[in-house]
Amino acid sequence: MANRRMFSKDIVGSDAFLDMPATSQLLYFHLGMEADDDGFVSSPSRISRTIGANDDDIKVLLGKRFIIAFPSGIIVIKHWKINNSIQVDRYHETQYLEEKKALITKENKSYTECIQDVSKMDSQSSLGKSSLGKSRQVDMSEKSDAFDQFWTAYPKKELKRRAREIWGRKGLNSKVAEILSFIVSASLTDRWTKGYIKQPTAFLNGECWNDDLAAYNDKKATQKIAVISTL
Repeated sequence: MANRRMFSKDIVGSDAFLDMPATSQLLYFHLGMEADDDGFVSSPSRISRTIGANDDDIKVLLGKRFIIAFPSGIIVIKHWKINNSIQVDRYHETQYLEEKKALITKENKSYTECIQDVSKMDSQSSLGKSSLGKSRQVDMSEKSDAFDQFWTAYPKKELKRRAREIWGRKGLNSKVAEILSFIVSASLTDRWTKGYIKQPTAFLNGECWNDDLAAYNDKKATQKIAVISTL
């Protein structure tokens, strides 16, 4: 693994970064130093405790989208490839290949979540049988696949039929990666861990994946963050 780690001024000098508490900024730097050559970190909580930060700082980084979390507990530095350019002869691929497969690199070199479209794979196996009716069936299966991924991830299972109707009416297939990313991050907040989760219909109608995750933490945590930020 390469020994050198870099941090782009475009990231750590941005208003979004500098507006975070000092402990969250410090945690970001330490996560960057401990990350492997693809930007993955296996023990963010341990690193947080070691430097005197806490889970609130991890939540801040998640809410501000400086890191991306996976159900396995592993995180990745979202802007890793903007921060670092590792020479080929020094690069060692991450061991967290399943998590890596769940990401794509955008044009600006930042990571974002991707969703494997199984329906497209199925449709490729039936090429040569294309007709207008067949095309419509594939389109519907794609919609169903995206919604089902949301339904599997969302912790509250109520009013599925109405939720599916809202999904289709709003055309949320293109938003599925963004929505799933929010669900993963929100699952770590105080509000969701205590069970205060909206019905899926309310979540979709209100486009709640655009919420500020900092508001999902309790008042004590919010006050603590506010005090730290003034130091």
